This record gives sequence, structure tokens and C-alpha cells, in this order.
Amino acid sequence: MRTKGERSKQHILEVASMLFSKNSFKNVTIRQIAKEAGISPSLIYKYFHTQEDLYYAALQSACQDLLERLKTIDRLEDFVHEYLRYMFSSALFEMMSYFSLEHDSSKNFIPISNEINKFLQLLEEKISGPNAKIEAQLLFSTLNGLIISYKKVPRDTEAKIATIQKLADYYIANLKNRI
Repeated sequence: MRTKGERSKQHILEVASMLFSKNSFKNVTIRQIAKEAGISPSLIYKYFHTQEDLYYAALQSACQDLLERLKTIDRLEDFVHEYLRYMFSSALFEMMSYFSLEHDSSKNFIPISNEINKFLQLLEEKISGPNAKIEAQLLFSTLNGLIISYKKVPRDTEAKIATIQKLADYYIANLKNRI
């Protein structure tokens, strides 16, 4: 059972994730997060020294949740379908998008690089073969490109997911022919 402090921290992360998925980092304030969470800003600072720390923690938390879901899936197709479904239903994709668009590349720091590497490693294990690493990177890029292309299309979410899954299945079938 989690302590009150752990529950408070998790609640802050959930509210921050929701707000950071709707607005860029620069357009979300600690005060907004506190108001939405029904707490004082000082409680947020108890767990996160800066807004940037909170943002990175929210990104990492969402990535870790995704990895937990994916690590028990054996079939590549099922793995990809779950990834796509998660990215459509969680705040993670929008947060990653805002981060990618606004990140100061001179800092040379990606807060979720460990999580991305773990994801790619899981993909490599599913693909195997001599070119598994590059195939995993290509598949990851392809999946994210599909999400970018279809996420904002004015159709219901299930129809968009079904379309993307069909395209991903086509890609995977061709991938299997190559390896």
C-alpha cells in the first residue's frame, strides 16, 4: 500500500501529465497544476524542485507505465498494437511531441532516453536477426510517423487505431520477409 506522500506525488504527476499533454511546457505553470490538482503549489515543490523536474518526471512515469505493459507481450504484432493503443489513449505522445518541438538541443539531454532505449531493446528482441537494431529503430520511427499522421484526423479513435494497426501489420509482414 502506498503512503499518503506517494499518492500525493502520483496525483501531481497525473494532473501534470494531463496539462502538459494539452499545452506546451512553456504554457503550463505550477500554479495551474496545483489548482487543477486541488493542492497548494508548495506541495508540488516538496516533490519536484522545478517545473522542468516535474515535466521530466511525468514523461518518465508515462514511459515506465508503457514499458511495464509491453514487456510481457511476446508477439511483435501484439506488442505494436499495444504501443499504438497506449500512445492514442495516454498523454505520453502529446508530451513527447511538445518536448521534441520545444527541446533546447544544445542541452544534449533527453529525459526519457533510458526508456526509449529500453523500448528499442524490447523491439530488437521481438525482431531478432542480424539487422534487429536498425529494424527496431525503423519500426519505432514508422510507428511514431503513423501516429503523427493519424492522431488528429477527424475520425473516431477506434477507427484511427484500426487503420494504423492495419498499416503497422503490413509493415511487420514485410519486415518478416526481410529477416
